[in-house]
Amino acid sequence: MEKRVLAAFFLLMTANLCVNAEDNIMPVSNQVYSQSGYSEQGSQYYNNGVSFLKSAQYTNAITEFRKALRENPDDKSSRIQLVNSYISRAQYFNNKSADYNKAANDLRSAIFYMKYYNNQPVDAQYLADLNTMEDNLENILYAMNADQTPKGRYTMGRSLRAQGEFAAAATEFQKSQNDVNYRKSSLANLGEIYYILNLNEQAVSYLDQALVLDPKNANLHLKLAEAYERLGKVDLAAEQYNLSLSKNGDNQEILMSLENIWKQKIAENPDNAEAYANLGAVYQRQNNFTAALQQYEKAESLNPSNVNTRLNLGTLYQAQKEYDTAIAAYDTILDVNPNFKLAYLYKAQCYRALGNKDAAIQNYKLALNLDPTNQDIKDELFSVYESDMTPEEKLAYINAQLQKEPNNPALVYKYAFELHTANRIAEAIPYYNQAIKLNAKNEDAYINLAQAYKQQQKYDKAREILTNAKAMFPENTTIKKQLASIDTETASLLYNDASELFRQKKYMDAIAVYNKISPATAESLLGIGACYQAMNNNKQAAVYYVKSLALDAKNAETAYYAGLAYANAQDFSNAKTYAKKAIELDANNKNAKELLTYVIEQENTVKMDKAIELFEKQQYQQALSVLNNVIAQDSKDSNAYYYRAMVYDAQKKYQLAINDYKKALQYNPQMIIANYSIAVDYDYLAQYTNALMYHKKYLAAAQKAGETNDYTRYSAKRVQDLKAYEPKPSAKK
Repeated sequence: MEKRVLAAFFLLMTANLCVNAEDNIMPVSNQVYSQSGYSEQGSQYYNNGVSFLKSAQYTNAITEFRKALRENPDDKSSRIQLVNSYISRAQYFNNKSADYNKAANDLRSAIFYMKYYNNQPVDAQYLADLNTMEDNLENILYAMNADQTPKGRYTMGRSLRAQGEFAAAATEFQKSQNDVNYRKSSLANLGEIYYILNLNEQAVSYLDQALVLDPKNANLHLKLAEAYERLGKVDLAAEQYNLSLSKNGDNQEILMSLENIWKQKIAENPDNAEAYANLGAVYQRQNNFTAALQQYEKAESLNPSNVNTRLNLGTLYQAQKEYDTAIAAYDTILDVNPNFKLAYLYKAQCYRALGNKDAAIQNYKLALNLDPTNQDIKDELFSVYESDMTPEEKLAYINAQLQKEPNNPALVYKYAFELHTANRIAEAIPYYNQAIKLNAKNEDAYINLAQAYKQQQKYDKAREILTNAKAMFPENTTIKKQLASIDTETASLLYNDASELFRQKKYMDAIAVYNKISPATAESLLGIGACYQAMNNNKQAAVYYVKSLALDAKNAETAYYAGLAYANAQDFSNAKTYAKKAIELDANNKNAKELLTYVIEQENTVKMDKAIELFEKQQYQQALSVLNNVIAQDSKDSNAYYYRAMVYDAQKKYQLAINDYKKALQYNPQMIIANYSIAVDYDYLAQYTNALMYHKKYLAAAQKAGETNDYTRYSAKRVQDLKAYEPKPSAKK
């Protein structure tokens, strides 16, 4: 493959990097910077970094330049030398140690500090070097077969962030944020990474963008508040802290941060009425009502006309369940400002708590008149109405509201939900679909719509909805669980249908149903195997049993079925493999043991036929090879010993032949012809005493069996011929 040399950008040095490239020598400048206008500590870190880089101590150089950059975030020299260090180490990982993962991570980090660290203007050469570096990374990723889809980029970003490789992770999230499915999570990760790197302006920018997509995310509001606080924008920080509190309950850490902000404001300006009021609100959230009241009274004394302080006093009494006092406080606000929405809303809540439903409804409506699109007020008003409504009245009420606002996504979804709850599923489905059309980000609408289809037993439709939702909301565990549940239930129904078709001997129909189970399971594949076996298509049956075993590797019965199917297909080699596998998995599997014995016998029979064929063709070496293999498989196979002896006879290796004939007789005493062959071989060896003995053995056995043939006649003649070799009787004492 042609190698591409990939030039990397350096301020004080140049280097080349390529996948599997040869080593390159990198000239390093001896220049050391100590720039005015920067901290002394930062300059020291910078000089340390240059020294380490000069001596090729890249990791130490990276550490020092990162410290220098944290001290002096706008120092271009530190940033470019940090890029230098990452590229130099990437070259080392690539060329010296062939660690392409680490090389890729260092290139990602270098790209971050060149491209994403800030938005300073750059010249044409800078852009050219950056493009080259990005090509460099793409080539390494290509060589590694890395997943470069948005999903792959996002997954890699999360992995790198978990490893503490924040700069490298940011480069991956910058890629994945361009995909709509991963944009929100990628932006959130980028905001948090920039915050970790103390790049707070950028952190604010990315967190703001993430909140546009997920405005109710309490954690994002909290992170944004912390970034604003670092930037000294305490008013904006307080706003975000409050938003986070509204979404996340009374988080004590957030309350402590707000308390510190308002105390700081009061220290800066002891006459800041708003700061006292806000500090009182913090104490109120901490249930320190006495301290809260003190702060509210101080705020009101400084600015008696501030309705927000009175509102806070009202909410304080409301929190203490002094509802009548709270209502009186809200009324003083409305006397001054009759269009103050929150006063009506909180009055409505107080009346509701007092059980005065009509007064609550009246005040909710007054609040809603001032803010007709406020869904929270609508929801509270509806909850008052529904408290004593029948299901049909509730549906009628929502439907009446829907006629006024047919394109209100929350209202459409609520109507669908109530229809669903009333088990009017067919009517609920089109409203769920409309709710999704109006608000594609409503995750619950997808989940409930899939549930509705599931209740109608339209499993394919339900699965389609959930599969699409999973792609849009990859982190939603409920969608994943429901999709898994759909798959399980669908499979269960299909199993039942397929089993019934099998019982009716409709095997091809059963196979078609089993194939609908997606993804295939060990059980479905086993069922298909059984169908093929029932149709005597043992070869196909074996294929599916093996596939099933791959998904359920410890199932001894499946291994046995595979072995049996292969045996029936006369594929004894594979049959033996799976019979042994079944015994490995279950040492007490009687069927597998019997199958293995049968398979070995059948396999050896085939081999014996081959050996005999080779013997008859006088291909003795090939015949011996096959016979040796049979004996290795079954050391008690008398036929194998007998035929191997015949091969040795043909080769005039009489002693070897005699040994094998004796083995044949040992394992099969009925093979009396072996005695004849032994006698003849001893004749050839001129061992006449032994020859005489085996001729006699043969004749005795043949006479007992009632055999008379050319062999018996020849042996009888040889007994007469060899009388002289009869053993002499031992002398009597």
